[in-house]
Amino acid sequence: MSEQLLEAILEKIESFELLLKVTDNGKEEIKQLKSDLTLLRKEITNLPTQLQLDTGKLNEVVSAINKLQLQLNFPLKNQVEHRHHLHKGIWVAAGLFVTCFLLAWGWLNAHQENKKFEANDMKYRSLIISGNKNVLNLCKYTDSLYQKDRVGFSNDVEQEERRLIKQAELLRLAGEREKEAKTLKEQAGRQVSKP
Repeated sequence: MSEQLLEAILEKIESFELLLKVTDNGKEEIKQLKSDLTLLRKEITNLPTQLQLDTGKLNEVVSAINKLQLQLNFPLKNQVEHRHHLHKGIWVAAGLFVTCFLLAWGWLNAHQENKKFEANDMKYRSLIISGNKNVLNLCKYTDSLYQKDRVGFSNDVEQEERRLIKQAELLRLAGEREKEAKTLKEQAGRQVSKP
């Protein structure tokens, strides 16, 4: 309530008290009314102290309102952050794909090796069936050597293969150099005949 309103109420109460004093006939009701008016006057005079707001709390409320107004002036920015990550199922599927690929590759290599073994078996069986007596004796001799010492036989065969490969390479180089020598002789013969 405002101060002016309280003053107006107090003035009205004082005027009622004066009116009651003037009309005072000593009646009991008027005395009771006077005492009620004095009590009312005391309560009204104490009313501003009871209605006073705590300035500290009021300041806190005002500062909170100001903060809220500032927050409304600068709204929060919502940033959506996308994070992509692979699900475990994708990793499992990729692992299974790689495993299947490696198994297929190994199966293909084993199949090719098996085809080589089958071809060599057919060649050997063909030599035994269609070969003459010397070829049969050579096959039997080779089989017995292999049965006697498998590791040594394999080493000897591989060593002989390397020797034959080296010999073939040397023959190829010799043939190339012979061709070079021949072309050089032809060039030298042309240069001698030009002067």
